[in-house]
Amino acid sequence: MRVVRNGFFVGVCACALIGATPALAQADKVLTFNLPAQSLTDALRAIARQSGLEFSAPADPLRGKTSKPLKGHFLPAEAAKRLLKGTGLIAEVVEGALIVRAVEASTGARTAGNGDDIIVTGSRIQSAETSSSTIRLSADSIQLAGQADLGEALRALPQNFGSGQNPGVLRGVTSRGGINATSGSSPNLRGLGGDATLTLLNGHRLSYGSTVQAVDTDAIPLAAINRIDVVPDGASAIYGSDAVGGVINVILKRDYDGASLSARLGSATSGGDFQQQYSLVAGKKWQRGGILAAVSHDYNSAIYSDQRAYTKYMPGNNTLYPKIIQTNAVFSGQQSISDSAEFVVDATYSHRKSFQTMGLVSGYVYENRPRTTSYSISPSVNIAIAPEWRFNLMGTYGQSDTKFDQIGLYNSTQTSHITGCYCNKLANVETFTSGKIFGLLSNPVDLVFGAGYRYNHLTSVRYSATRADSRGSAESYYGFSELSLPFVEPGQGSNLIYRLSANAAVRYERYPGIGAVAVPKFGFLYGISPSIDVKGTWGKSFKVPSLNELRSATYAQLYPAATFGGQRFPTGSTLLIASGGNPDLKPEKATSWSASLVFHPEFISNLDIHATYFNVKYKDRVVQPLAGTAVYQALSNAVYAQYVTYSPSEELIDQTVSDADLYYNYAGTDGLNNVVAILNNSYMNAARQKIDGIDLTVDYKISTGDVSSLLLNANGAWLWSKQKLSSTSAYVDMAGIIFNPPRFKTRASIGWTDGSLTSMFYVNHVSRLEDTRSTTVAKVASQTTFDTSIRYKFPEQSGVLSQTSLLFNIQNLLNQRPPYAAPTSNSLDYVSYDSTNFSPIGRFISLTVSKDW
Repeated sequence: MRVVRNGFFVGVCACALIGATPALAQADKVLTFNLPAQSLTDALRAIARQSGLEFSAPADPLRGKTSKPLKGHFLPAEAAKRLLKGTGLIAEVVEGALIVRAVEASTGARTAGNGDDIIVTGSRIQSAETSSSTIRLSADSIQLAGQADLGEALRALPQNFGSGQNPGVLRGVTSRGGINATSGSSPNLRGLGGDATLTLLNGHRLSYGSTVQAVDTDAIPLAAINRIDVVPDGASAIYGSDAVGGVINVILKRDYDGASLSARLGSATSGGDFQQQYSLVAGKKWQRGGILAAVSHDYNSAIYSDQRAYTKYMPGNNTLYPKIIQTNAVFSGQQSISDSAEFVVDATYSHRKSFQTMGLVSGYVYENRPRTTSYSISPSVNIAIAPEWRFNLMGTYGQSDTKFDQIGLYNSTQTSHITGCYCNKLANVETFTSGKIFGLLSNPVDLVFGAGYRYNHLTSVRYSATRADSRGSAESYYGFSELSLPFVEPGQGSNLIYRLSANAAVRYERYPGIGAVAVPKFGFLYGISPSIDVKGTWGKSFKVPSLNELRSATYAQLYPAATFGGQRFPTGSTLLIASGGNPDLKPEKATSWSASLVFHPEFISNLDIHATYFNVKYKDRVVQPLAGTAVYQALSNAVYAQYVTYSPSEELIDQTVSDADLYYNYAGTDGLNNVVAILNNSYMNAARQKIDGIDLTVDYKISTGDVSSLLLNANGAWLWSKQKLSSTSAYVDMAGIIFNPPRFKTRASIGWTDGSLTSMFYVNHVSRLEDTRSTTVAKVASQTTFDTSIRYKFPEQSGVLSQTSLLFNIQNLLNQRPPYAAPTSNSLDYVSYDSTNFSPIGRFISLTVSKDW
């Protein structure tokens, strides 16, 4: 029966693909352009034609003008604006047409609404093409894939790892930061940790969430988003702390004029995860400004262990995926306040409630009901101070409060009730000046320099019989500069040099009481021909210890030694564990480099192949030496012997207890008289990591008619990483090991599109893992899943259904279960799969209806 059912779903998908004649007037879709230098009019017409748009432009201002070559991934309007830069003309898409018109006279400031605010991720120079590889996800491609939010979209990205603050990550994970406390989502590029990936909104920082130094991307409604730029390369010289694994920049819609209402229903076919999502976005633009407002309300039910055959053994009613109720909102506005100045503001608000329960073999059940409320406001002013020079002043204030509420039950009788708050605040003000310097080279040199101040604060409050409140803050004063040197532009070089440019950046940050860091970054772009580019980067990055690592309460906990592998000691022997914050931690530091080969052949239109090799050496990583369930091997695994003091003196025992903010005795007796060892499990700058790998992306669009096209895309990431806990220990593998990133992960798609119907088919693959939690290494099988989407857009002449679309999506078409992995410590309290790499949702079917005005 299962084979028949799976065959039926595959048949439905195949028929949909074969019968579809896909969708396009792609004004809101990122396309790949590869246009040679030519008449500016012809180049603009080519952009309109490739995008399925009409074209309108005044003849005289374009007459006699030649365009530069255009290569890269852009929205149609963005591509046109790049070609028109410096002409006094602007471009916008209105009602299915690409319209070019003149800009009102000004002293050179950006006119609000002219769309010239091109946000470049990985550089503060708007005209720069960064030397780092960039992966771009459009909002349309995310919605077409049936992904409900940014977290889901990023977890599907091969360069990202699902551990850390992500829903569905459960107890028993042994990797760093592998538990979700808020039911939110945070990206984790290269598996270096959510705190080593910097997330921005329109280039602005946001407040951290929970106790980790990471941003919750699920707090941003998908309806307000234009695209997501992912730069998986060290970028601290540009953006400062946290950008070790890379940068995620969420770009909001600009120049949006109209409204869109969307409703989505979906459910897992095996039970649980019933989803409802409703969103509304509205915008209005005028001659010198515009506003955008978006709101979404999301709900999904929980998935429980008794709803999946492979977890029915678990006691109680364990939650595999939490129940989540969430409301998000975004406001964005821009207004020219004079001919030379513009004011822009972005604001966000989010409120989330979630529920999950955890049952133990002992009979205890713990129910968690966290509530997270966050908001931010980011105003900025842009002033033209001279021809080709601008002054920018921007700031952000943000707050994210997670109020946790845990009830302990035994035989349905309440035994404990713990509440508290992880309350985060951010204040950031920054100013920089950017412009061009003429005369140094044959082409103008771009220069940026600036400075800023940032303040982060965390209050961790636990309301219980034994309180251990902790409060801490970190300040940063910094200065930065960036330089772009265009040595050879297209058309200026020889047969062996089509174009050549270099860029450099440097940043200095001082953290009073923690330390100071100076980091550089260099890059180059060498165009061998119009079809081949070679790019490279080298730089240093850093991450400041999180406030939880620096300021959290310290603990001394007494346990039976046998619980932690100490069976060789006499009965009644105990282990004293010291853990918690460490105010003496220093910044983590990394050196990274990358080399990229980009192939966009002139003789094959709309083909783009990008291959990148990257290498990261990361030192002074802050770790809790025995994270997660690894602590149960403290006295049995020789790897951890350096953190254990055997046969401690009475003075050392007394000192360990007196230095702790809280002391707990779980030994059942006066076990301090029988302490055979002390484990130092406090945070420390100890670990070193080596990470390298290859990214390969392929985009190909094949025209099959006047408006129809075949769309091909593939993104694969190969990763090798290893870590050692101290200078005296040996490196051990991370990538390819359970609860760590896989060695290989890929996502590929094929689809057809015309003016009204789009059909897509997706393949997702995660390579096998090794389970090294015992002396006998076990294999965790690989997983390959398939998704499909069909979207129909009603023609404009359809009356009340005009600009209405229907989207039908199936994820995990064959209902693949997570590959089996033995429960941690072989305990029935834990799930039998790797919850950081695999999901319990199974087949998920959704229908989305949207209407535009």
